[in-house]
Amino acid sequence: MASERKNLQKVRTMGQLVDGRRARTSAGALLELSMLEMEKTRLTKETQRLERRGADIRQRLEEIDAKQDRLKRFVAAPREAKPQESAAADLPVYAVPQDRVKKRRLCY
Repeated sequence: MASERKNLQKVRTMGQLVDGRRARTSAGALLELSMLEMEKTRLTKETQRLERRGADIRQRLEEIDAKQDRLKRFVAAPREAKPQESAAADLPVYAVPQDRVKKRRLCY
């Protein structure tokens, strides 16, 4: 039989080692309660980060789907006499205002 593979979830750390004598006193119990509360806080924050990351990924997937649909419509559009005008009408126009354009002059 092959031995069980170890991964990051199976790594034993010093924090996992529990001293049986610690909880026998009230001070030890308070210390253990504090450690459990800190772990709970850390795991809660990690869960929130994962939920935000999941929302970002879902939003990006929606953007990709919308862009794919738009590109498929562009490709499937029937060819007309003026294909540039009909195709350009579906695509958004991104123009930079003239007052924001930086002008550069080459000097040697």
